[in-house]
Amino acid sequence: MRVIARWREIDAPILARITDGHGRPRFWQKGGGFDRNVRDEYEFRREVRYIHRNPVERGLVERPEDWRWSSVRWWMGRRDGEFPCDPPPGDPAMWAAWEGFK
Repeated sequence: MRVIARWREIDAPILARITDGHGRPRFWQKGGGFDRNVRDEYEFRREVRYIHRNPVERGLVERPEDWRWSSVRWWMGRRDGEFPCDPPPGDPAMWAAWEGFK
């Protein structure tokens, strides 16, 4: 991995914290992640809300739309220099009235 090679090159202190029990550096967190299928619109909305609220829950911003890299900004009409993103699926009027971002 190029990142770990660079960290070795600059003798980054993080290498000591990410080494496994065999002395090998580990770039990704332990665990296999959580893949799952989203089967209906209710689940989709729930997952989107969870993702959009992450920066709020971590105390990084007060509102989801304040997170500079969030698609919620685009969906809510804030298009001030951000990259365009795909619109949410379904009826645009339904999403425009959705309060799930809050």
